[in-house]
Formats: sequence, C-alpha cells, structure tokens
Amino acid sequence: MSENVAKKKTEYEKIDVISFVNDFLHRLRRLWLLVLALTVAVAALFYYRVSSSYTPTYVAEATVTVEIVNGGSFSNKNTAEQMGLIFPYILTSGALSDVIAQDLGMTSVPGTINVTCIRGTNLLTITVSSWDANYAYDTLQSVLRNYPSVAQFVVGQTELKVIDDNGIPTDSGRESVIRGSVKKGAAIGFALGMLFVAFHVAAFRTVRSESELRSLLNIPFLGTLPFYRKKQRRNAARTEINILKDGENSDYVESVRLIRTRLERQMEDRKVLMVTSSISGEGKSTVAANLAISMARKGKRVILVDCDLRNPTVSKIFGLQEKYPGLVSILRGTSRLEDSLCEVQDHGTPIGLTLLPGGERESRLVEILSSEDMKKLIDTLQARADIVILDTPPSAVLVDAMMLVRYVDAVAYVIMSDYARRRYIYEGVEELTSAGAHIAGCILNGGKTRGGRYGYYGYKGKYGYGSYGYGARAYGAEKKSAPSDQKKSGSERKASGKKPSKTDDES
Repeated sequence: MSENVAKKKTEYEKIDVISFVNDFLHRLRRLWLLVLALTVAVAALFYYRVSSSYTPTYVAEATVTVEIVNGGSFSNKNTAEQMGLIFPYILTSGALSDVIAQDLGMTSVPGTINVTCIRGTNLLTITVSSWDANYAYDTLQSVLRNYPSVAQFVVGQTELKVIDDNGIPTDSGRESVIRGSVKKGAAIGFALGMLFVAFHVAAFRTVRSESELRSLLNIPFLGTLPFYRKKQRRNAARTEINILKDGENSDYVESVRLIRTRLERQMEDRKVLMVTSSISGEGKSTVAANLAISMARKGKRVILVDCDLRNPTVSKIFGLQEKYPGLVSILRGTSRLEDSLCEVQDHGTPIGLTLLPGGERESRLVEILSSEDMKKLIDTLQARADIVILDTPPSAVLVDAMMLVRYVDAVAYVIMSDYARRRYIYEGVEELTSAGAHIAGCILNGGKTRGGRYGYYGYKGKYGYGSYGYGARAYGAEKKSAPSDQKKSGSERKASGKKPSKTDDES
C-alpha cells in the first residue's frame, strides 16, 4: 500500500512539474518582450558604468632568458626557476622599486610590475601595467636594466637577454573590458527576466484548459467558448459579441448552443439563473446575453436583468440607443417596471427576449439588492417568463452577488482562460456554495476547443478593480465603457439586430 501511495505521489509531483514547465513556456511567450527589455536595460547599465568609470591600462611585456655569468655564458634552468620564485620577494623588499624610481627620476614606480617563470625553462615573462603607455614601456626597460644588479645579491651575477619585446603598448584593452562587461550585464538581465517569469507563473497561476478547470473545481463543466475576434475600425470603441448580430461565427454560436443545452439539463425546473465570475473582465455579461438569446431562439420567454449596477453592460451589448430608467429606479419606486423593460427584436420580429437594463451606475447596493422589493421584482419577472437570467457582479471580491443568491435557483460560473488567478476562482465558488447557491456548472471563456485554438474576445486587461470603484483592491478588471445615452423616440424601445444565422436556427 505504501508503495502505491509513494508511486501516486511521484506521479502527481511529475505532473505538477510538467504543468509548471508548460505554464512557464506559455507565460514566456507572452512576456518575452519584458525579458528582452530587462536584458537590454541591464546590459546598457553595465556599459554605461564601465565606459564612464573605466581607467585605461597599458601593458608592456618582454620575454627574456636568464643566464648566470661564471667565466662565460652559462644557462641554468634551476636558477631561472629560482629567480622566478624569488622575484616577488625582491619586489616587496622595495629594493628594485627604489632603483627603478630613481632611474626614471620619479618618487615611485608609475605602474605595476609582475613576472612569471615558464616552468622547466630559463624563460621569464616580465610585464608592466600602467595608465600611460610610455610609462609602462620606460618602466619595463628600467626593469631589464636594473633587475640583474638587484638580483646579484640573491642569486649571484646574472644577465637578461631579451627574446621578445612588444614595444610601446598601443591597446589599453578598453573594448575588450567593455565587451565583457556588456555580456555579463546581458546575462544578468536575462536571468532576472527568466526569474520574473518563473515568479509570475508561481504567483499568478491561472486556468487555461478544461482539464485544469476540472482539477481545480468539483463542479460540472458546461463547455468552452472559443476565440472570436470581431472586425472593427481602428480606434473604435470595443463592442462585445452578440450572436444576434454576429451570428456568422458558427463555432461560437455552436458552443453557446451546447452550453445552453447542458445548462438546461442542470437547471431542470429551476427558473432563475445567475451568471457571475470571479473578477471583472472575464466576459460574464457577454456570456449571459448570448445564453439569453440562444434560449429565446429555442422558443422560451427569457428576461435578462442587468444586476451589475456598479458597471452595467447589457445595454451596450445589445446596442440600445435609448436610456431606460433601469433596475435601480424600479427598486427605489421612481419608475414603473413597464417603462424599464425592452423587448429585443430582429428586423421587427420579437425573438422572445426582454431586457431589464441596470440604468445609471450605483455604488450603494447592499440595501437595494437585499431588499424585499428585489424579491418581489424577481417573483414578478418569473411570472412573465420561462427563465430569468441575472447578470451579477463578480463574486470573489464583492458581496453584491451574495445578496442575490437567495433569489436564484442556479448559478453559471464564467472563467476567462488564462486570466483570473486560481485562488480567486476557488474563493468565488466557495463564497457562492457557502451562501447556499446551486452551481449548475462553469464555463471556460476564450479557451481552447476541440480542433480550435487558445484565444479570447477582447477581455484581457490589467488587474485592478477600478471599474467597480475598488482600485485599491487589485483583483482584476479593465474599465468598460458606459452605455450610450443617445435616445430614440419613446415608442421605439427595441434592440435591433441582424437576421439570425442558419447555424443558430434552433428548435
């Protein structure tokens, strides 16, 4: 038994590592410009630092042989090696430095002297480094002239014979030093960029597929809405998808139909459906609108209520030109229900869908949504329709949706692919279930369908709750445009659209 447990644990860890790597590569494709920018920025910083503070160093070098004079020329390799070992001692003693400084007419040696011995030979390589090329060369020549006289007291009488002398140095190595510094900076910048991507993956885990969603939540999966990019003029305001007017995308329409069918099975005899999400910007309002259209086309009487009073969007989705009193006015008793309802028509023909727009934005909603008037309104709407759909604010960070749970029979939970963090998704669903909601299932918006591709319909935005007046609590939303205030005549309270697509001609 323990072996099986260990095996399952190993398999789970392996899958988790693979998932992390896949998420990392996916996020890297999105953030590669940031990685490139960090690489270039740090490389430029290193270049500026080195080029502005670099002190040129010129190196004069000579290779010599050591010969001991003893009644004639005589080469002794052991003595040469011994000289190479003793030379540092001679330098630190200050004897050679004093002689060289006096020879050059200076108070100190204008450079750094170093010597190395080629092992097993009587060859010595002497180098002098200085900030001035002439000082480096003059100091080297002084070493060659004066070193034997100083070393005489240590190893006896010697003679240096120059084999190779590079002359006055002309290259300070500036380009090489700067090039190396830039490479180092680029490597550090690239590493920082990759670390940022890894941190982003670890801290901002999202859901991108049906399998990930099923592993995260133990609720039914209703389906995936595919990528759909609407063609629009440059600099034009963004418009949400509406299958009544944009029915030419058969994949999207078919996906809405499939989700509607599965949702109806989950709801059974339930009549009031809430559509919500974890955070703003996940497309819940668009999903609610298109589900309402699909259900109406099947022959049901549907009423779509815009309960997202902090950021009402239904009017914009259906392109309403007239400004309606809205839900808030009804609950406050300043308007009649009949004056706020809008019948959706397609080329003058009602499709069985009625809208109740939200009206003006409202921030003080707890008392309104939890009032007895709200319950009476929903009861009235149920008597007029086969199904009532409530488009509510996100549930992860606002209490608005919790206020409405007591009035609804089922909840459809919309999740945008690769958008909301997993913990927000989990928290939103947990809040709903804690309030006693029956979650009919979840919908992956902008995900990857079979034979399809990853994508989204214009909802990706910066994390933040500015559109709901919660800018300090950055949970995720991009601001949406308010509905148009342009009016038609009072008798034309209709939402127009194109002729239904044949692919969505449902029975």
